[in-house]
Amino acid sequence: MSLAQKYALTIRDGGCAFPGCDMPVPRCTAHHIVFWRHHGETKIDNLVLLCTKHHRLIHHSEWKVHIAQDGLPEFTAPTYLDPTGQPRRNTMHLRT
Repeated sequence: MSLAQKYALTIRDGGCAFPGCDMPVPRCTAHHIVFWRHHGETKIDNLVLLCTKHHRLIHHSEWKVHIAQDGLPEFTAPTYLDPTGQPRRNTMHLRT
């Protein structure tokens, strides 16, 4: 990942993008939404900042993440947690 991509993720996500998480950028790493081993590209629309806890959760559970039409990450809980499948966002890092 390039330095420019790191800056872009920092600006867009502001920290861990998982809903309700307040972990700051320095404690996060970039996650490939489509895993690179499945030919996911290292592009901003395929990356999201996650803390270690939520990075593991995304890899080892049924939580899903995607980039919405407006360019922001959204997360969908497993159906056993939320049968509606309503996408969720982290609003803790929003800049005013």
